[in-house]
Amino acid sequence: MKNIYEIFDEFEEAKTKADRKKVIEQNLSPTLVKVLEYAFHPNYKWTVKEVPDNYKIPDTLPGVSFAHLGTELRRIYLFQEGHPTSLSLDEQRKNELLIQLLESLEPREAEVIIGIMKKDLGVKGLTYNFVKECFPNMLP
Repeated sequence: MKNIYEIFDEFEEAKTKADRKKVIEQNLSPTLVKVLEYAFHPNYKWTVKEVPDNYKIPDTLPGVSFAHLGTELRRIYLFQEGHPTSLSLDEQRKNELLIQLLESLEPREAEVIIGIMKKDLGVKGLTYNFVKECFPNMLP
Protein backbone atom coordinates (compact mmCIF):
# COMPACT_ATOMS: atom_id res chain seq x y z
CA MET A 1 0.00 0.00 0.00
CA LYS A 2 1.31 3.41 -0.97
CA ASN A 3 1.69 6.33 1.39
CA ILE A 4 -0.83 9.10 0.81
CA TYR A 5 1.90 11.49 -0.33
CA GLU A 6 3.02 8.93 -2.95
CA ILE A 7 -0.53 8.85 -4.29
CA PHE A 8 -0.57 12.65 -4.35
CA ASP A 9 2.75 12.71 -6.24
CA GLU A 10 1.34 10.30 -8.81
CA PHE A 11 -1.84 12.40 -8.99
CA GLU A 12 0.16 15.54 -9.78
CA GLU A 13 2.10 13.73 -12.51
CA ALA A 14 -1.10 12.61 -14.26
CA LYS A 15 -1.74 14.61 -17.41
CA THR A 16 -5.53 14.54 -17.66
CA LYS A 17 -8.48 14.67 -15.31
CA ALA A 18 -9.35 11.10 -16.29
CA ASP A 19 -5.82 10.00 -15.40
CA ARG A 20 -6.00 11.82 -12.05
CA LYS A 21 -9.35 10.16 -11.31
CA LYS A 22 -7.84 6.79 -12.18
CA VAL A 23 -4.96 7.39 -9.74
CA ILE A 24 -7.42 8.07 -6.93
CA GLU A 25 -9.66 5.13 -7.85
CA GLN A 26 -6.74 2.68 -8.03
CA ASN A 27 -5.45 3.78 -4.63
CA LEU A 28 -8.75 4.27 -2.84
CA SER A 29 -8.32 3.10 0.73
CA PRO A 30 -10.01 3.95 4.02
CA THR A 31 -7.10 6.28 4.82
CA LEU A 32 -7.33 8.15 1.51
CA VAL A 33 -11.11 8.47 1.86
CA LYS A 34 -10.69 9.93 5.37
CA VAL A 35 -8.01 12.36 4.18
CA LEU A 36 -10.26 13.60 1.37
CA GLU A 37 -13.28 13.88 3.67
CA TYR A 38 -11.36 15.69 6.41
CA ALA A 39 -9.80 18.07 3.92
CA PHE A 40 -12.84 18.88 1.79
CA HIS A 41 -16.06 18.09 3.66
CA PRO A 42 -17.49 21.37 4.96
CA ASN A 43 -18.64 19.75 8.23
CA TYR A 44 -15.01 19.23 9.26
CA LYS A 45 -13.48 22.40 10.65
CA TRP A 46 -10.23 22.56 12.56
CA THR A 47 -9.09 24.63 15.51
CA VAL A 48 -5.50 24.62 14.30
CA LYS A 49 -4.68 26.40 11.05
CA GLU A 50 -0.90 26.73 11.33
CA VAL A 51 1.96 24.55 12.46
CA PRO A 52 3.15 25.39 15.98
CA ASP A 53 6.42 27.34 16.03
CA ASN A 54 8.25 24.71 18.06
CA TYR A 55 7.48 21.85 15.62
CA LYS A 56 10.70 20.23 14.48
CA ILE A 57 10.60 18.26 11.26
CA PRO A 58 11.85 14.75 12.06
CA ASP A 59 14.96 13.62 10.22
CA THR A 60 13.81 10.03 9.87
CA LEU A 61 14.09 8.24 6.57
CA PRO A 62 10.93 7.42 4.64
CA GLY A 63 9.38 4.27 6.02
CA VAL A 64 11.15 4.64 9.38
CA SER A 65 8.83 6.52 11.68
CA PHE A 66 7.03 5.87 14.92
CA ALA A 67 3.57 5.97 13.42
CA HIS A 68 1.64 5.84 10.18
CA LEU A 69 -0.90 8.32 8.87
CA GLY A 70 -3.61 5.65 8.74
CA THR A 71 -3.38 5.02 12.46
CA GLU A 72 -2.78 8.60 13.54
CA LEU A 73 -5.79 10.03 11.71
CA ARG A 74 -7.95 8.62 14.48
CA ARG A 75 -6.51 11.31 16.81
CA ILE A 76 -7.41 14.23 14.59
CA TYR A 77 -10.70 14.75 16.47
CA LEU A 78 -8.57 16.45 19.14
CA PHE A 79 -8.33 19.42 16.77
CA GLN A 80 -11.88 19.41 15.40
CA GLU A 81 -14.00 22.47 16.09
CA GLY A 82 -16.91 21.64 18.34
CA HIS A 83 -15.74 18.19 19.36
CA PRO A 84 -16.21 17.75 23.14
CA THR A 85 -12.63 16.59 23.71
CA SER A 86 -11.24 19.43 21.63
CA LEU A 87 -13.34 21.92 23.60
CA SER A 88 -11.87 20.60 26.85
CA LEU A 89 -8.27 21.23 25.76
CA ASP A 90 -6.57 24.61 26.04
CA GLU A 91 -4.46 25.95 23.17
CA GLN A 92 -1.17 24.99 24.81
CA ARG A 93 -2.26 21.37 25.22
CA LYS A 94 -3.58 21.23 21.65
CA ASN A 95 -0.23 22.51 20.39
CA GLU A 96 1.62 19.90 22.45
CA LEU A 97 -0.58 17.11 21.11
CA LEU A 98 -0.27 18.38 17.54
CA ILE A 99 3.51 18.49 17.78
CA GLN A 100 3.54 14.93 19.14
CA LEU A 101 1.29 13.81 16.29
CA LEU A 102 3.31 15.55 13.58
CA GLU A 103 6.69 14.47 14.93
CA SER A 104 5.58 10.83 15.12
CA LEU A 105 4.98 10.77 11.35
CA GLU A 106 7.25 10.93 8.33
CA PRO A 107 7.62 14.60 7.33
CA ARG A 108 5.55 14.19 4.17
CA GLU A 109 2.76 12.45 6.08
CA ALA A 110 2.85 15.29 8.59
CA GLU A 111 2.35 17.67 5.65
CA VAL A 112 -0.89 15.81 4.84
CA ILE A 113 -2.17 16.45 8.39
CA ILE A 114 -1.23 20.12 8.06
CA GLY A 115 -3.00 20.27 4.69
CA ILE A 116 -6.14 18.75 6.20
CA MET A 117 -6.23 21.43 8.89
CA LYS A 118 -5.66 24.19 6.35
CA LYS A 119 -8.37 22.64 4.14
CA ASP A 120 -5.82 22.63 1.30
CA LEU A 121 -3.76 19.51 0.69
CA GLY A 122 -1.38 21.44 -1.56
CA VAL A 123 -1.87 18.99 -4.41
CA LYS A 124 -2.30 20.64 -7.80
CA GLY A 125 -5.73 19.74 -9.22
CA LEU A 126 -7.00 18.04 -6.07
CA THR A 127 -9.86 20.28 -5.05
CA TYR A 128 -13.32 20.04 -3.54
CA ASN A 129 -14.82 20.28 -7.03
CA PHE A 130 -12.61 17.48 -8.38
CA VAL A 131 -13.48 15.15 -5.49
CA LYS A 132 -17.18 16.03 -5.70
CA GLU A 133 -17.28 15.45 -9.44
CA CYS A 134 -15.40 12.16 -9.35
CA PHE A 135 -16.96 10.82 -6.15
CA PRO A 136 -20.39 12.46 -5.81
CA ASN A 137 -21.36 10.46 -2.71
CA MET A 138 -18.28 11.45 -0.73
CA LEU A 139 -19.02 15.17 -0.30
CA PRO A 140 -22.20 17.24 -0.07
